[in-house]
Amino acid sequence: MMSRSPLIARRSALAALAAVLLVPVASAAQQKQDDEYTRKIKEYLQDPRISTELVDHLPASSTVPTPLKFFGKIVGTPGELSYAKDMNRYLEAIAKAAPGRARFFTIGKTEEGRDMVLLAIGDEATIRNLDKAKADAAALSDPRATSEERARELIKTAKPMYWITSGIHSPEKGGPEMLMELSYRLVVEETPFIQNIRKNVLTLITPVIEVDGHEKMVDNYYYNKARAAGTGSLPLMYWGKYVQHDNNRDGMGQFLALTRNVTKTFLDWHPIMLHDLHEAQTYLYSSTGSGPYNNELDPITVGEWWQFAENDVVEMTKRGVPGVWTYGFYDGWVPNYMFFIAHEHNAIGRFYEVQSYGPDNYVVTPPATTTSKEWFRPNPPLPRINWGPRNNTNIQESAILFSLQHMAKNRELYLENFWLKGKRAIAKGKDGPTYGWVIPADQRHKANAADAINDLRAQGLEVHVAQSAFKSGTVDVKAGDYIVRGDQPYRTLADMYFSLQNFAPGNPSPYDDTGWTFQLMRNLVITPLADKNVLDQKMALVTAPVRAAGGIAGSGSTVIVENGGDNNLTAFRFKFKNVKMAAAEDGFDAGGHHFGAGAFIIENADRAALEPALKELGLSAWAVANAPSVKTHDLDIPRIGYAHSWNRTQDEGWVRAALDTYGVPYTYFGDKEFKTMGNLREKFDVIIYPHVSGNAQSMVSGVPMTPGPAIPYKKSEKFPALGYPDSTDDIRGGMGIEGLMNLYHFVQDGGTLITEGATATLFPEYNLTPGVTVENPAGLFARGTILRGIIADAKSPLVYGIGATQIPVYFSQAPVLNAGGGDLAAAFGGFGGRGAPGISQNITPNATPLRLSPFDASAEPFSPDGGRGGRSGRGGAGAGGGAGFGGGRGGFGTPVGERPRVIMHFPSNTADMLLSGTLANADGLSSRAQLVDSPVGKGHVVMFAFRPFWRWQTQGTYAIGFNAIMNWNDLDAGKPAPAPGGN
Repeated sequence: MMSRSPLIARRSALAALAAVLLVPVASAAQQKQDDEYTRKIKEYLQDPRISTELVDHLPASSTVPTPLKFFGKIVGTPGELSYAKDMNRYLEAIAKAAPGRARFFTIGKTEEGRDMVLLAIGDEATIRNLDKAKADAAALSDPRATSEERARELIKTAKPMYWITSGIHSPEKGGPEMLMELSYRLVVEETPFIQNIRKNVLTLITPVIEVDGHEKMVDNYYYNKARAAGTGSLPLMYWGKYVQHDNNRDGMGQFLALTRNVTKTFLDWHPIMLHDLHEAQTYLYSSTGSGPYNNELDPITVGEWWQFAENDVVEMTKRGVPGVWTYGFYDGWVPNYMFFIAHEHNAIGRFYEVQSYGPDNYVVTPPATTTSKEWFRPNPPLPRINWGPRNNTNIQESAILFSLQHMAKNRELYLENFWLKGKRAIAKGKDGPTYGWVIPADQRHKANAADAINDLRAQGLEVHVAQSAFKSGTVDVKAGDYIVRGDQPYRTLADMYFSLQNFAPGNPSPYDDTGWTFQLMRNLVITPLADKNVLDQKMALVTAPVRAAGGIAGSGSTVIVENGGDNNLTAFRFKFKNVKMAAAEDGFDAGGHHFGAGAFIIENADRAALEPALKELGLSAWAVANAPSVKTHDLDIPRIGYAHSWNRTQDEGWVRAALDTYGVPYTYFGDKEFKTMGNLREKFDVIIYPHVSGNAQSMVSGVPMTPGPAIPYKKSEKFPALGYPDSTDDIRGGMGIEGLMNLYHFVQDGGTLITEGATATLFPEYNLTPGVTVENPAGLFARGTILRGIIADAKSPLVYGIGATQIPVYFSQAPVLNAGGGDLAAAFGGFGGRGAPGISQNITPNATPLRLSPFDASAEPFSPDGGRGGRSGRGGAGAGGGAGFGGGRGGFGTPVGERPRVIMHFPSNTADMLLSGTLANADGLSSRAQLVDSPVGKGHVVMFAFRPFWRWQTQGTYAIGFNAIMNWNDLDAGKPAPAPGGN
């Protein structure tokens, strides 16, 4: 343990510092206050108890503009909001007016082209030597490159960076506004309290993370304010281009520009704190979570959470501020939040949840469960309080200042912890039991594997390439395979991603997903290495993006592209949309190579045009003289309609993200258009209707048709941020029964409807897909988990390229589809609950973990008669399934031509289901359908009970969704012939 020198604030040092200030202000004792601003603080505050001596005033400056001078209003003015573009201008104005204490940066662009920014604030010495401050932080982040002696010196002199972010959730308005005032105060104020922060902490501020959504939110607020009372209000239809609340669940996938910009900035600056501001609790919650905590967190980090949270609670409580608390919200389990980026890089991530900013004044009357005095809430919220935007500003600005002061006073402690966590991560790789991981370069989904390598590297994980073949324990590593060494500072990221999750159901209800194992979600082979010899092998650090080997071997006029289930195959098909391609309906041999079903066959191919794309995409092809003798169908490019609900646009954007990334074109429209667009079949071949929260009835109803004028969502000169990415003259009405029947006729006339999640229940609930019913098993607990999928019908085009009889799937509680019978007693029998709280409450739920079912993508296929080939039986979890599946057919009593084709289903034995996450009372899932192809007239309804495009994480099942698009008019391929005499 390194020694820490005490921090001693000497008045002489402060006086000397004041003499060289670049901002002309008086001493702390003489500093003039901005009387008008201070008067308005008191005027707008709705309850005097929500204040501290830190924020009940604002110092004046002759050079740095206050928010009042710049915006014409103080922060916390009722009924007023600021645009992010103006906030950015204000922070830049502060930096220009006080160049000795602040520096302004642009850290990236959003999807819509707006700037994300960062303001760095410190004392003159820190800002003058900003590059040195960054270099010091970088040195402490990597104990391999920095000696112990040098680290001790840096811990005494370096400035910890405390990065405050806000505005990731667009309806949460207070954080961005408050940070304007905090920035000014940190630059201008001369109290010893603020001087100590400036001297000992480099504060980084990004007021708005979701900039696109913030501009929409402000436009939305003022639009509704201008509407006549009683005429209805416009919800905030979109935030960013793709998702709403899930923008704070992109920490692992990192698809969104905001997440990538934050990660890039984090790796550039190396802050030791990432503090994100939110609004979803009564007064102020300082995060620790209630557990279970992520197993891979360094225990030091958990202690740091509590140190900061308890400091907040104590300091605010000492001043009589009610309703500041910790513990009783959130868990700390899943690493998909933006602030978890800090934990993966040995820093501290935390957040506040604050009573809403408004910005209109209102009264807060919380329930008894919120106002009760508990050990974690010693000074609880009041039964009733007047609230407004200034209350919000005061409470969180005060708390943040106390946190900054805590960091300043304990600067060496947290710098040392930062260094130690890096050392401990490296030591785990040297001491075992896991010394690294190997990712085979030539695995079946090799292009997907290369994409995964690039994604991991973008998050700061080091990846090497084996220079020669070697054996590590029982694992054979080939030359060219990718190695993630365990002895690197950011190995915590690898531990969090590659580990299996085991969430005991006895824990408090999970806040989000319970399972996320990287290699399962992506259906890749990533093998841990338990032999230390891997650290001594010759390997080269990857320093640039990688791609899988691709191109064309052999010669001849016919090119055959192997279908390995890589997502880039879809990009290839749509890149060459005018080139005729066919899909093989069975396996075959050609050119000395065996091809599986789904291989692309291109006759009279233009090799010069195709080969560069195949190399770029990492796809392998063979040229042969003649087309193979195998049954095929054409891969006709469909006209795609993509429907969203005006009721909720939170979820569907992840599917759009996949289509956009892989170049699949579509027409985007709202669900109301189902009833107004006319003959859908004349316009589209495929309609994609992704998950919408709610039930089938709410999907049909849409936004209620309330009395009064239309509620448009459209761009205008006054509100330019609205009307994107879709617009409408009136959000109300939904598809209605008329629209539902138009959609039904679309399928009857030969169209393919692709549904997933809740939308998979739409046709079954209205009895439009014979043989498919929706069940609600009592007691089922399957929250955001990874389960085994059994491929029951490997001949279906929907599973071309998967190359196995099983695949991990993401499933979260519903829907449960019964297609073709099944054990109704299992579906509706009574199940035990999860236990009642009280004196017998289980306070050590993790002492009794769940039994996970093993999954190895590189092993022999799963045997439907019990376990993998050669092993003893494990309960028959295989393709035979429950009653009624019959090799892909089902639905007794349903005419043969309309029977649903069950492509995938859950294992029959519940012990074989759980791969990573949680599962309890799962009998109701036994043999239930996961993927159904239901014929309706001339067309098909494809129903995913699992979520193939979950966030930006389930790349392993994207191919199944893409197969539905590319094979849209040949989904009957490989379908077993009906049994003689079938009805």
